[in-house]
Amino acid sequence: MIPVVDGHNDLAWERRERFGYTTDGLDAVVPGLHTDLPRMAAGGVGGQFWSVWVDPVLTGAEQVTATLEQIDFVHRLVAAYPDRLRFARTAEDVRESMQAGRIASLIGVEGGAQLGGSLAVLRQYARLGARYLTLTWSRTIDWADSATDDARHGGLTAFGRDVVRELNRIGVLVDLAHVSPQTMRDALAVSSRPVIVSHSAAFALCAHPRNVPDDVLRTIGERGGVVMVAFVPSFLSPARHAWVQNGEQGEAPPVGIPDLADHIEHVRDVAGVHAVGLGADYDGTDAMPVGLEDVSHYQDLFDELRGRGWSESDLHRLGHANVLRVLEASDEDHLAFLAGTAPLPAPAAVTPAVDAAARPARGPQERPRVLVVVNAETSGPRRLGTWLEDEGIAVDAVLGAHGLPQNLDGYAGLAMLGGGLMPDDDESAPWLAQERVLAQAAIDADLPTLGICLGGQLLAHVAGGEVRANFGPKERGATLITPSDAGRVDPLTTALGDGAPMIENHQDMITALPPDAVLLASSAAVPHQAFRLGERVYGVQFHPEVCAEDLARWREPVSPGPGDRPVAELVAEARGVDEQNTRSARAFVAGFAEHVRSFAAERRPV
Repeated sequence: MIPVVDGHNDLAWERRERFGYTTDGLDAVVPGLHTDLPRMAAGGVGGQFWSVWVDPVLTGAEQVTATLEQIDFVHRLVAAYPDRLRFARTAEDVRESMQAGRIASLIGVEGGAQLGGSLAVLRQYARLGARYLTLTWSRTIDWADSATDDARHGGLTAFGRDVVRELNRIGVLVDLAHVSPQTMRDALAVSSRPVIVSHSAAFALCAHPRNVPDDVLRTIGERGGVVMVAFVPSFLSPARHAWVQNGEQGEAPPVGIPDLADHIEHVRDVAGVHAVGLGADYDGTDAMPVGLEDVSHYQDLFDELRGRGWSESDLHRLGHANVLRVLEASDEDHLAFLAGTAPLPAPAAVTPAVDAAARPARGPQERPRVLVVVNAETSGPRRLGTWLEDEGIAVDAVLGAHGLPQNLDGYAGLAMLGGGLMPDDDESAPWLAQERVLAQAAIDADLPTLGICLGGQLLAHVAGGEVRANFGPKERGATLITPSDAGRVDPLTTALGDGAPMIENHQDMITALPPDAVLLASSAAVPHQAFRLGERVYGVQFHPEVCAEDLARWREPVSPGPGDRPVAELVAEARGVDEQNTRSARAFVAGFAEHVRSFAAERRPV
């Protein structure tokens, strides 16, 4: 059996989302997962880089908190099964674990956003055992372009290059999965150590943006790195990729072990047999190729390659030796960092991510705080949270299901997000009763408030308007929102100009505004898209916090109705207006932030 050291597995997030972060039961086959200990043993897994990934619905400091929770899970997992798992940092640790019959458990951090802009955070992750950092996930971040988002920097920024240098200094591998080709090239130009690609495939065989072009493959091989080929079907087959892009209509084109073997051989032929490995992405994607349905099937892949003439020594290189060589090339740096004998960090690597002196003086009080009520775990604040933080506003995001504050004491603003509910659906969402109490308190105090979708409908409901379920046209995707005369001069909706595309996803409708409401904006099908109560309380039915890329996460309707369009079509249309959407939505949020700052200043004692 060929031992496998796999570059990427998302079990940690799956256990968070579906099993309450428990480690129980993994010593038996777990239905619905790709990964458990018996199947790892059957597949010959001798080492695993556990991905610690964080959903981008969490923003700012939440990303750091959630990463630490993910790292904590990996440590608890290893502690729960000491006879099967062993924590590993170095290549020698991995070899010793395999010799002892245990699966070496390593950590990879999947996204530069999880640093919160701080290289001190990176160093703390390294101290906790992280041995690679994926420079981006699926979204472009402040210092690096992603392969699946707009390129804003032309690769790496100056700070992005500093990140690569600091990774080299502390012995954490640079991972080029998910990043744009130019980011790959920039990182290779800066890095003094071999890099990895933890889970991608060959662009020449399947033109998926997550795959690696040949010039980069060649450079990685020349620099002694390793490309760990992913098993994701849409990365391997042009037909499967096209099927996904077109909304997954009809039967999925088949993808099997031979398709994966083709990519492995292409990487070998371009980069060299020393530069190819395996990074399956089990439990990070819904489907896997036929014959590779879970972690028990690695040896079936090796059988396919034997049939193509691969030698046993080359199969060992593919399975584990190549990635261990690359890890070992940075082990000395990592151990020196842990021992405190590494070269001192560059000044840029110790610069605080947040400059307190640059913040406006606020006397003895903290930044103004906004309570953000999240009504569905999948409908987090997204870019709204990031933009408010950029405006100097502290964001307290609270999931309604976890319980809401009894009052709004200490808050200078309130935001209530969507959630696919009606404002009085207390049976499905018991917290809505308290959310209505908070909304009424905000209206009474004229507290700066932004109700989005369900949040806007809840404001209308509390203030005496009418909201009807499944009423009127269903709007999904980018929708032109046009301001009223009052909206054209309002501090928030003036951001819409003569009209701006905003993301919609609802059929419930505010059919009558509250008596004292001011109509601020409409769309062709929905007359009450935005309104104001008092001077600072706003309800909107569109989603300023959602961008085009968020639409790619939407599911097709189970029972499509009249006017329903494929998600891929909605995404393409939204991408076409994404720049205008982002500009208008950010200005809209900036107007809300100004209300928050003004309110905080008015109530602050002199």
